Amino acid sequence: MNRKYFGSMVVAALSLALTVLPVVAQSEESLPNTINIGGNDALGEFLVAENGMTLYVFERDGLGVSNCVEQCATNWPALTVELADDVTIDEAIPGEIGTIERADGAIQVTYNDQPLYFWSNDVEAGDALGHNFRNVWSVVTPATVYIRGNADLGAFLVGEMGMTVYTFANDEAGVSNCVDQCATNWPPVIVESEEALIAGTNLAGEFGVIERADGDATALQVTYNGQPLYYWVNDAARGDATGNGVGDVWAIVVPETVVTSSSDELGDYLVAANGYTLYTFTNDDAGVSNCVDQCATNWPPFTVGADEPFVAGAGVEGELATIERADGSFQVTYNDLPLYFWVNDTAPGETTGQGVGDVWFVAAP
Repeated sequence: MNRKYFGSMVVAALSLALTVLPVVAQSEESLPNTINIGGNDALGEFLVAENGMTLYVFERDGLGVSNCVEQCATNWPALTVELADDVTIDEAIPGEIGTIERADGAIQVTYNDQPLYFWSNDVEAGDALGHNFRNVWSVVTPATVYIRGNADLGAFLVGEMGMTVYTFANDEAGVSNCVDQCATNWPPVIVESEEALIAGTNLAGEFGVIERADGDATALQVTYNGQPLYYWVNDAARGDATGNGVGDVWAIVVPETVVTSSSDELGDYLVAANGYTLYTFTNDDAGVSNCVDQCATNWPPFTVGADEPFVAGAGVEGELATIERADGSFQVTYNDLPLYFWVNDTAPGETTGQGVGDVWFVAAP
């Protein structure tokens, strides 16, 4: 498929090689740290604060930078502390806790340089009502591999410490051909066991492990859709992707972002990377969106960055492209039909927009 453009940096509730077991939110008494592991039955494990309330990250933030201010900060209160030295993290959570100073002087807590927030509509521990809100807010999974990215390349996969991961064109599916000095320069992404492999919340694509023979020991290397994953020794900080294109054989890993789902009633249909159903509007013309103003509030367009690549999952065989909307955003199209979400779908897999007004229908692959 030709290079197209990548959708919002959000994650999809689709089948993974690894199943994360459902958990319940922990009690306040068991949460002594600033950041802890909690969760619920729908999303599995995610990060929570000392009071047990769910923590979120904002797609439009930069690393170490909060862009949620004014009314946004009222709706999404920052996780703050009085002193930077006060922050602690559950030792079972991979990654790094830190702080940044907000414009008002408050000290906001970060996880792998991502500023953390609460959602004002969450009422009790285990609530995660802000997950996928407007497709730019998400819970934070203490994951082996998850989605992050940078302004130049868009969204790509990173490891548990937030460092960019890569694939090697000379590898074969399920086989690493990077050994000796290669493996020194491109350290494999390793886990202690297959059970220790945790993919980011609802991250589409298939994760697994392969055995490597490293000296006298056997190590388990993480794979994504069969391709072994590596770090690059010259990446110095989160957001670096200096290994992309090295030797014309090393590349960042763009996650699947438009994939198929199905139901007995509707058959196959398209979903975005966050697992939410995509719809088409019969009042649109080919390559033209006629859904604006209040319509676009109820049916948020599936928008993307201008230069970000995306990957179609198995079964998505039509043409994915973009059109520019009046507000300058880029909306994804499928076979020239603009794609939308439905504001009343509140969880991945819901298709409550099907047939609304006899003009809205799930996008069929």
